[in-house]
Amino acid sequence: MSCDIAAFSIFKTFPLITCFVGLGLGLALGNDKHFKLFPIALLILTCIVKVPDLLGFWNVVVFPTESGFTDWGQKHTPASAVWIYMIFFGPFIIFTLSGPFAVMVTIGSRLGALFSGMKALRAYSINLAGAIVGSIAFSVLAFQDFAPWQLLVLPCLCVLPYCIRYDQNKIGTVAAFAVALGVASWTMVGDGGSTLFYPPNAKIDVEPPETHTIWSPYQRLDVVPIRFVTVEKDKKIVVPLGVNVFANRQVYQCAQNLSDEAINKDKLPVLTACMTEWRHRYILPMRLKRPLGEVLVIGAGSGTDVMEALNDGAEHVDAVDIDPGILKIGKLFNPGKPYDNPRVTVHCDDARHYINHCKKKYDLIVYSHLDSIAAIGQGASVRVDNYVYAKESFSSSLLLLKPDGLMVVSFCTKKDWFRDRLFRTLEEAAGYAPIVVGDRRTQWTVPNTFFILGAAARDNKLSLPEAQNDVYKIIPDYKPEQGTKVLSDDWPFLYAYPGTFDWPYLFVVAEIVLLSVYAGRKVLFGPSSAADWQLFFMGAAFLLLELQSISRLSLIFGASWLTTAIVINSILVAILLSNLSVMFTKYRAAKLRDCLYILLALSLTASYFFPFQMFIGANAAAQPLGPVLVTAITCLPMFFAGIIFSLSFERVENTRRALAFNLLGSIVGALLEYLSNYFGIRSLIIVSGVLYLCSWLCMHKHQLPEAKSESP
Repeated sequence: MSCDIAAFSIFKTFPLITCFVGLGLGLALGNDKHFKLFPIALLILTCIVKVPDLLGFWNVVVFPTESGFTDWGQKHTPASAVWIYMIFFGPFIIFTLSGPFAVMVTIGSRLGALFSGMKALRAYSINLAGAIVGSIAFSVLAFQDFAPWQLLVLPCLCVLPYCIRYDQNKIGTVAAFAVALGVASWTMVGDGGSTLFYPPNAKIDVEPPETHTIWSPYQRLDVVPIRFVTVEKDKKIVVPLGVNVFANRQVYQCAQNLSDEAINKDKLPVLTACMTEWRHRYILPMRLKRPLGEVLVIGAGSGTDVMEALNDGAEHVDAVDIDPGILKIGKLFNPGKPYDNPRVTVHCDDARHYINHCKKKYDLIVYSHLDSIAAIGQGASVRVDNYVYAKESFSSSLLLLKPDGLMVVSFCTKKDWFRDRLFRTLEEAAGYAPIVVGDRRTQWTVPNTFFILGAAARDNKLSLPEAQNDVYKIIPDYKPEQGTKVLSDDWPFLYAYPGTFDWPYLFVVAEIVLLSVYAGRKVLFGPSSAADWQLFFMGAAFLLLELQSISRLSLIFGASWLTTAIVINSILVAILLSNLSVMFTKYRAAKLRDCLYILLALSLTASYFFPFQMFIGANAAAQPLGPVLVTAITCLPMFFAGIIFSLSFERVENTRRALAFNLLGSIVGALLEYLSNYFGIRSLIIVSGVLYLCSWLCMHKHQLPEAKSESP
């Protein structure tokens, strides 16, 4: 949904929340008559996602939030305009989320019926096993560049026989599935208008450029050729220049060869001037260091920076990028073929993970406009590039410099608070102020800013190359705003607007909460027991722990989708094992759950105070068992929570209702994750501890009869 609707690049958690609401409501209904509507619900979902395309405003549906790096927010837009937009946006997001809600209600209704006919722990174990199989299949297919509509084929094949069984109109059911997959496979490209360069006042008809679409594990990537078109002596001249890369249909980066030879080979003055202007974005870091020996490019992307380093005589370049799709584009479409050069080593890795484990020394380290626009997972507000900009990351990077080496952090931004945040973080990491280089080119909408660290910057002996003085300028005695927050591993939110209460975002959160309560009103406000509310609070706490674990373990293993997939599947396996252990255990005394709650509290305390930073970066090499220890400490609370859940779940009177409460509690956990934007990621452990305390109180409010052991 974030690929097709721009607003969901900010509201990534909301589709997940909607799925929980729908699944919980479906479980409570537990009626097969709703399940036969699954094909229709799937068709509704696929059609709704395509509505912005049909209406031509997929890229218009942004959101006036200050939690994301947008130009439209409460500090830049009149309040009246924001409110008018909110009146439009509220119904739109409700309409869009109705698709996944409908699908999950139909699935949940069948799941509820199945739970009613089986013993609680046996049904839950089978369900967990299926979740593990589905999650692994999803991960494998996603890493094989399968498109979203292709990911729908397997679950459709799984569900189709059961839908046919429950629906007399078998032809209509099959047709609904086929149409839904057909609509989902319809892929429209983004705006390719920026892929053509014209001389001034040119009037030329050019056919649309061919577009290639690649689905990486992180995002949708559209590759559109860049061509310069002109007419000389009544002859149309078309010059291929490389490709533009659109990430989730927004202009992201270019793959070009900007060498002197490539710029001047066609002898077209307008083209030469245009390419020379564009080259300035990449050339400055390479010209600051002579000779250009070992170079590390962080966020190498499709290879333009790497190509520039090669053009400037680098002996060797290590190119690091997390997205295999971007690297594939650089290899296939960059006209300079930088990734085929023997002087280049490509590392498909999270930049922070590479920095933490690198043992080389470099003459130049370039953070090249690194902007991922992708989150770690669909339930986390941490983006894959956030930890790269933390002070701990910059400190580790500086250790990789040779004595006379330089580190250059480049970014395109016109926001003062953003530049201040990077400046203060770099200053904190280095122990001295970086040299700031600004862009003289006022005609650029988003100017370049460079932050330079190293011996020459520390000793104030750095000067710009003469050829760059007309383009860039050193900003002397740069003074950031007082109180600028420094980015850290606990608070890595690079794009969060400082010191603001993001009321537009929270308005939508409140709207989703009210709708969720309304949808689940018969469950939440109907007949319930204290045991149901115990599982409600456990669901909220567990999801917070899961999201916090993904964020923390991303520091150890890399902020990649692979880490997310491994963590989620490991948690599912741990829950399944704890469930099976309870099934095979005869001891069921109530005191056992009290003891487990004590162990849970101790493990949460250990996780909160554990000094995991000593196992990251330069310290990691001296602690080979560090990752194992950090993983164990991080995941131990979830293990105890899993056993408590299983012991409690087998005692409930109505398993469908109890599981619905647990899922609805997960919604609260997903929404509370937003607190980390204000108080840091570690604060989620405290919040989960409070929620587990509430669950313990609910357990003691109403003790159910002791359950007998349940054979598998």
